[in-house]
Amino acid sequence: MPAGPSFPRRSLLLAPVLAPAALAACGPAAPVADGPGTPVRVPAAQALADRRSALLAGDLDGAVAVLAPGDRAAQRVRDAAALAAGLDDWAVELPAAATGGDREVRGLLRVRVAGEGRAVASEVRVRWDGALHLATGTPQPWDLSAPVTAQRVDGGVVLHVGRPSAVGREVAADLADATARVDAAWGADRPRGTAVVVVPRAQDLTRLAGTGGDLDAVTVGLDADLADGRPAGVRVVLPAERFAALTPLGRAVVLTHELVHVATRATPRPPGALVPRWLTEGYADHVARRGRDVPATALAAALLADPGEPQVPADADFTAPDPARAQVAYAAAWTLVTSAARVSGTPAVTALVRDVWTGTALGAACAARLGRPLADVVATWRRDVRTGLVGWVP
Repeated sequence: MPAGPSFPRRSLLLAPVLAPAALAACGPAAPVADGPGTPVRVPAAQALADRRSALLAGDLDGAVAVLAPGDRAAQRVRDAAALAAGLDDWAVELPAAATGGDREVRGLLRVRVAGEGRAVASEVRVRWDGALHLATGTPQPWDLSAPVTAQRVDGGVVLHVGRPSAVGREVAADLADATARVDAAWGADRPRGTAVVVVPRAQDLTRLAGTGGDLDAVTVGLDADLADGRPAGVRVVLPAERFAALTPLGRAVVLTHELVHVATRATPRPPGALVPRWLTEGYADHVARRGRDVPATALAAALLADPGEPQVPADADFTAPDPARAQVAYAAAWTLVTSAARVSGTPAVTALVRDVWTGTALGAACAARLGRPLADVVATWRRDVRTGLVGWVP
């Protein structure tokens, strides 16, 4: 996205990457294997993980009793921080049989804090190499070795990691309006309540997201279904040091953009559904930017300055190492979706996104919802770009 008007340069939808987390190096208080190299017994592993859920009853000692003695004190501090943040659900769900090899069982960890509409999922693995290890995907906010303060507001909860900042307080004040903007476009038929995690530094975002990059905000959470068959939730993570460099309008737009991703990902998506990145990112920017008093030419400056015929961006363009390429991709996605909305209306584009998300092929969805083929949509967009977006109002 263009840097000039202080909007985000990148935004990602991330599935966690396995990394050591707060539950590492558990000792075999309830044996799950006879020794190194022997198969993990899933029922015993599940029983061990279940003992960690004593945390939900406030039993800090019981929750750390399954850990190796040397790990208990540090984990107890993190557990206390989780409770202070409003931990409301914590559970490990392992399959009936081992997956991942004889020495490892992979399952799902679900975590929810008060104010979140859905538990957030990450992958968990039980591993045996002479001692039992329970490792999860991306860390939780209370794994950053700083206090976590929960601020319940309309729209969800803001988790301040470390000392609450002015940026964090502004996010808390803006969350209700951002949620209302998303509801006005997408609809309110989704779980209510999003957790926004405000971390001090960009490297903290990198830890929670499991990725690096030049990011103003991300949504994190594993794409998985919970026990009721509906998608797990996602959280928004943003670093205060980068967010503070944006204008107030830019911060509001970034927050709204991420909440659009939260809403779309709450919609069940069948296996194999192909949703191009330009559609999800362009739609999120369209909803976040429409009605804002920012010239379209400024928002699309990177695209307008790019020589040659405008191209529909590929998924890889959004995560390209070259920031300029990513900026062009975001500008192209936003202008393409907004061009379609200028002809057919935002409700029609929203219906298109819903159709594609739930398994309808893009071409068929364009014909059904926009009343014209995708090639015509792209041709109109290219004419809009070639004429400099004259007359555009986001």
